[in-house]
Amino acid sequence: MRPAARWPLHPAPREGEALSSWLQRIAACYQMEVRDLLAHDLGHGQVDDLDIAPPMSLLTVLSQRSGIEVDRLRCMSVAGWVPWLLDSLDDRISAALETYAFQFSVLLPRRNRKIRIVARWRAWLPSQPIERACPLCLNDPAGQAILLAWKLPLMLSCPLHGCWLESYWGIPGRFLRWENADPSPRAAGEAITAMDRRTWQGMTTGYVELPRRRIHAGLWFRILRTLLDELNTPLSTCGTYAGYIRHVWEACGYPPRAGQSLWRPYETLNPAVRIQMLEAAATAIRLIESRVISPPGEQAKLFWSEPQTEFTNGLPTRERKQESINVWQEAIKAINKAVADARHNPETARSLFALAANGRRHDPESLERLRTEFSKDGIPLKFLSHYDPDEPFACLTLNNALYDKF
Repeated sequence: MRPAARWPLHPAPREGEALSSWLQRIAACYQMEVRDLLAHDLGHGQVDDLDIAPPMSLLTVLSQRSGIEVDRLRCMSVAGWVPWLLDSLDDRISAALETYAFQFSVLLPRRNRKIRIVARWRAWLPSQPIERACPLCLNDPAGQAILLAWKLPLMLSCPLHGCWLESYWGIPGRFLRWENADPSPRAAGEAITAMDRRTWQGMTTGYVELPRRRIHAGLWFRILRTLLDELNTPLSTCGTYAGYIRHVWEACGYPPRAGQSLWRPYETLNPAVRIQMLEAAATAIRLIESRVISPPGEQAKLFWSEPQTEFTNGLPTRERKQESINVWQEAIKAINKAVADARHNPETARSLFALAANGRRHDPESLERLRTEFSKDGIPLKFLSHYDPDEPFACLTLNNALYDKF
């Protein structure tokens, strides 16, 4: 069998782009629909889960047509992110939620969380398709691509422009209609953009930088999903730790649990509720990082800055600060004393000039300006007439007052 011919036209996939989005852009090059491209050019019927688990046979022929490695094409779907983004695509694992979202803790101690068993559950895969995108990205003819992360309830903002993702209908590049009549970009808050930048970093580099240390992307996704579940925990079951949950929701301006009375997995919640949940997660992270709250969860400390570990003289902080001020004041006194002595002592004048000229000895203009400054301070220039710029600095003899202080 002859190998599939290479496409003469095929735009390169953007970083993080979904497979369906890339195929839409390729089909547009030939004025075709994606279903026609799949059926008549790639030998596949309609594939409903292009962004979840595309057939390996399809990825193979796509690689032949485009010259792009199969592994990279697979990472344009959720299947390529197993086991980082989710443990398995099999939704029949009964303990999947417990394993994924209950092994870590941020706002609540693990013992205060009720273990949930949910049938047919997969992390981050919504029960209904998500059609949200960045208005700036889709309005740019050179960048009309849909990111895989936008098809999952993972982010609220565009990692490139920092604006809110907006709901849309249609096909980017052909027919597009925004749910909001005025799709002008809305700047997302600092807490949201900071959280989304970390999610994007995890999806593009495989790791996430947190204040305490760098963590694996798989750990970040699980911590974020844990935090979302904690924020959906009924306050009546949180005991004395309910205050942390309440504080976060009050800071967001939303009712606890985004107004939900019955518990359901995050992936199956109403899209508007999921948005509030993600916003609450971003707010919780900001409150932890700023130490407004210090929750008891084991992973909460990852959002704290690294503790101060520099060497000290053993004195309390206030005394160390006072000691630093005193040393600096004594140094200024010593320099002033040396300047006064240099006005009538050639040796002191030459030593002080050598100290001031350190780092610019072979710059004639700089040395001349320095001589002018010394003259303004009343130091005779004749004291500096024998100054040798190549004289080793270590052999300089400062007067006793200056030497004792340095």
